[in-house]
Amino acid sequence: MPIVIMAALWFENLFTQRMGHLPGIDYENLFASIPTIIGAILTKSLLAIVIIGIVSLAVIRMIM
Repeated sequence: MPIVIMAALWFENLFTQRMGHLPGIDYENLFASIPTIIGAILTKSLLAIVIIGIVSLAVIRMIM
């Protein structure tokens, strides 16, 4: 999958839109992105990246 498509999907979910305001940051997705990016650098496997991202977001949602 091209990196541009992945980056566009990532940025779309990282920021929240409100009319008349600057974009806000979705902190759940931001915190879940950190282990996902580290996993992407280490493994370079799309399956591992998706699993790490889903698990990290689930853990963050359980904590928050």
